[in-house]
Amino acid sequence: MPMRRTTTGRTGGFTLIELLMVMAVISLLIGLLLPGLQRARALAMRAFCQKNLQNVAVAMRMYLDQSDEVMPSAAQLPSARLNDLPRIADVLKPHLGNQDNLKCPADTGRKYYLSEGSSYEYASIFGGRRVDQTFLTKRFGLSRTPVMYDYEPFHGPAGEVGSANYLFADGHAGWLE
Repeated sequence: MPMRRTTTGRTGGFTLIELLMVMAVISLLIGLLLPGLQRARALAMRAFCQKNLQNVAVAMRMYLDQSDEVMPSAAQLPSARLNDLPRIADVLKPHLGNQDNLKCPADTGRKYYLSEGSSYEYASIFGGRRVDQTFLTKRFGLSRTPVMYDYEPFHGPAGEVGSANYLFADGHAGWLE
């Protein structure tokens, strides 16, 4: 059966120019969507990190209930071995359902979770004291006194709002403003 020719003389299919134009449009769309997808991924990791800190807050509350409201004595940077204090991960272990609650999903560079047992630094100045009796809480209040926070700004450039997550003395997780 012979192929019929259209009035333009083409036999069907795409020309090279049409194919290149389609590829250019697809590349342009990918270029426009990719930054938005990366931002959404970063926001999701920050939210997951805050959820983990909320779980740590529950474990900390359980610890405080058993210790007459006295904060745990734990090392701030255990790998530095500046003292014989335990890691905060070890202190809270009986109260944490899952040790992965101490891991921020954005902790990929220096891998604090692997070396310190937690992606979150513990403010060791509270160790052995009632948190509501410290200078910081008397000055700033429980809702603005961080007791744990990301070891480094995992979620954006240093100094930018939201670049690091904090667990505050009143038990909420968020960031400094």
